[in-house]
Amino acid sequence: MRHDVEAYVRACELCQKFKASNKKPGGLMRPIVENEPWNTIGIDLTGPLPKTRRGNTYILVVIDYFTKWAELFALANTKAKTIAQIFVDEVLCRFGFPVRVISDNGAQFISNIFVNVCQVLDIKHQRTPLYHPQSNLCERVNRTLKPLLAALAYNDNKSWDVKLPQIAFALRTAPSDSTEQTPAFLMFGRHPRQPLDLCLPSPVSVDQFPTATDLSDYRKRLLADLLPAYVTTRELLDISHQKQATQYNQHHRPLQFEPGDLVWVTALSGIAMGKWRGKKLSPRREGPYRVVERLSSLTYSLIYTITSQQLSPIHINRLERYYSFSSID
Repeated sequence: MRHDVEAYVRACELCQKFKASNKKPGGLMRPIVENEPWNTIGIDLTGPLPKTRRGNTYILVVIDYFTKWAELFALANTKAKTIAQIFVDEVLCRFGFPVRVISDNGAQFISNIFVNVCQVLDIKHQRTPLYHPQSNLCERVNRTLKPLLAALAYNDNKSWDVKLPQIAFALRTAPSDSTEQTPAFLMFGRHPRQPLDLCLPSPVSVDQFPTATDLSDYRKRLLADLLPAYVTTRELLDISHQKQATQYNQHHRPLQFEPGDLVWVTALSGIAMGKWRGKKLSPRREGPYRVVERLSSLTYSLIYTITSQQLSPIHINRLERYYSFSSID
């Protein structure tokens, strides 16, 4: 009897749609594993910003998940053709073809030209879930980038694009908390000279051409520095991921759905900073939606059972299982 009463109450559609849930959000963290430089990269747009004298209003951010090396490109427009051209000419032609590129669901990144570039070059294009930008490492760069831009361009906000190379240099020469190395060192095996180095004696300049022995010795020193650094970086990234996952999973619960399951979706228009901020008396959840495909352990493709509207990709922490009276035994 108790089981039947619980099932009946749980199946109340209005309660499911309007009442807050005391359960932890669903979905445990699955960290992105990186083993080598420029294997996985993130790409994102920042803006619009105040229009500069050069006509730029946006910044295209590209970051390597392993070394944390960041590329910043000032843009006058965000057309798909412009994004794809810079991606090919300034990223792929300089650093090679990554195995995976992670972006949000912006029109530029789901356009035919960008998707075709990824398909032709055998690059897996992974899109972050809707309203879940923290899945892209570029968002962390954006948080650091915006205050730096505001400070450097405080007296002249129409010249922020002139400051981008300086900010990029600062990001590349600052040690990362997760790798304990600078992106520049993990890229080149050396630390670039910086303003503080000007206080030290200048290095000895050599005018003669290096011999074959000199080049061989330099190569050996470079490998002796980089290869152990890569091994250490992998270990530190694994430790960092484990800590993040442990902390994140303390506040989340295991949850998964299968194709065909019915679910509620937290009303996306009411989400702000990860919490419900909808209008008074408005429903917290929309649905029911039917699970069409499980895209990954944490993301799903859905279809609205009433209008057949598709929703993809959506993160599992936006989903709750749908209960109906017909499912009561």
